[in-house]
Parts: sequence; C-alpha cells; structure tokens
Amino acid sequence: MTTGKPNRLAEKLNADLETIRSDHAALMASQLESFRSDFSSIATSALHTIETDIRFFLSDSKSELERRSETIRRWLTISPWVIVVMVSAWIATVLLASWFWMGLMADSELTELGLTRIEQSGQTWVSLDPNRTELKTCTMAGTPIICIEIMEP
Repeated sequence: MTTGKPNRLAEKLNADLETIRSDHAALMASQLESFRSDFSSIATSALHTIETDIRFFLSDSKSELERRSETIRRWLTISPWVIVVMVSAWIATVLLASWFWMGLMADSELTELGLTRIEQSGQTWVSLDPNRTELKTCTMAGTPIICIEIMEP
C-alpha cells in the first residue's frame, strides 16, 4: 500500500481514461443524434407513404362509389319500363296459355261426354251422340227442364 503523492503513471492513466470517457460520450451523443435523425426520416417517409395510400384509397373508393351510383341510377331509370314490359308479357302469355288450354279441355270434355261442338254462322251448336246420349225432360225444384242423359261406356 502506498501513500503519498500520486505518481505520473496513475495521472497518465487517469487522463487517458478521462479522454476515453469523453470520446465515448461524444460517440454516444453522435450515435444518438444519428439515430434520431434516421428515425425522424423513417417516420416522415412512413407518414408520407400512409398519407399517399389513404389519399389513393379514398380517391379510388370515391370513383368506385360514383360508378356504382351511376349504374344504380341507370337501372332505376330503365328498370320500371323493363318490369312493366316483363309483367305485360307474362300476363299475355298466361292469358294465351289459358285460352289454348281451355280450348283443348272444352273439346276433350265434350267429346268424352258424347257431345260435339259445331260453330256455324256465328252460332254454336251441340250435337248429341245417339249411342251415348239421350234428351229427356227433368224436373228441378218443381220446374220441368230439358236434360241430357249420358250413358257410361
């Protein structure tokens, strides 16, 4: 253990250590400043990219919304006429089909009953099959009426 004045070697080591500490502190400050600068640049670039992307997304969404709105407006303008035409065509088809079906069914039912329908000069006649039908007088609610009796085959 030594006591007394510090020797030159200890002073030199302390001075070197102090220089290393100050150089290290300056290096750390420089690195921190560089990190701050780089981080600020990265954040600014990211912010710019996000703003650009959002602006593009909003612009694209707005134009898509306008296109779809225009399509909807066009359909609302055309659609009522298309619906009217389709409903009219459907009604005409149903009426035509029912008229055709009624004609087929009426003729087949009359034939099945042994009757024949004849249309001449704006008049309609029904003739009876003498083998299957017979004209008779019936009483209904106390009133005599003319009836056709159909014999099953």
